[in-house]
Amino acid sequence: MAKQHDKQFKLDAVQYYKDHKDLGVRGYAENLGTDRLAGALFLYEPSISQ
Repeated sequence: MAKQHDKQFKLDAVQYYKDHKDLGVRGYAENLGTDRLAGALFLYEPSISQ
């Protein structure tokens, strides 16, 4: 079953990515303990990334 992340986690994840772009999506997702697909989706979800 897929792990559900709350909106605050997603907001924090997007900010973390913006602050650590040098890691790339793979490093970012590994540091957050999520898979790359979920991490990438947080970045492209309009209600989260704006």
